[in-house]
Amino acid sequence: MNSAVALKQRAEGNTIKKAADSSQKPSGRPTVLIALSDPEIRETLANMLQYHPLNTIWVDSVEDVKSVTVTMRIATFFCGLWLQDGTYREIVRHLRRERIDIPIIIVSGPTSPIEYRDYLSAMNIGALDCICYPFQQSHFEAILESAIVANSRGTSIQAEQNDQDFVPSGAV
Repeated sequence: MNSAVALKQRAEGNTIKKAADSSQKPSGRPTVLIALSDPEIRETLANMLQYHPLNTIWVDSVEDVKSVTVTMRIATFFCGLWLQDGTYREIVRHLRRERIDIPIIIVSGPTSPIEYRDYLSAMNIGALDCICYPFQQSHFEAILESAIVANSRGTSIQAEQNDQDFVPSGAV
C-alpha cells in the first residue's frame, strides 16, 4: 500500500469534517468551529487540522456561527476577518452578549495589509490570539492547544461554581 495513501486515511480518521447544518453527534473529541470565506485559507487550515483528533465545523457566515454556537459546545473558534455576511466583530459582540465563552482566534488573510492593526483590534475586543496567513505549523499548533486548554479550564471552573451554587433542600 502506498504510504501517502495510508497516512491520508489515518489522518482522515482523526478529523471529522461537517457542515453547520449537519445532525451528526460529535464524539468525545473537542469541537472546533471555523468561520472563513477565503478558500485558500480554508484549504490550508483543513490540511493543518487533519492530524489532530478534533471535530471540525466549517461555516462561512455570521448567521451560521450564531446558530452553531447556541446549539453546540465549541472548544475553540477560528474566525476570519471578513465573512460572507459580516465581520468577526459582529460575531464577538454576539458571543459576549449571549455570554458564550469560547476562545476565539482571529485569522488574518494574505491580502490584509494592516495585519498589526488587525491583531491589536482583535486583542482589544477579547480574542485569545490572532494568526496571520501563511501559518507556521508550530505556531498554529501552539495556539490550538492553548485555546483548547483554556476552554477546558473555563469549563471545569464553571462546573465547580455551579456545584458550589447548588444547595440541596434541607442542607442549611
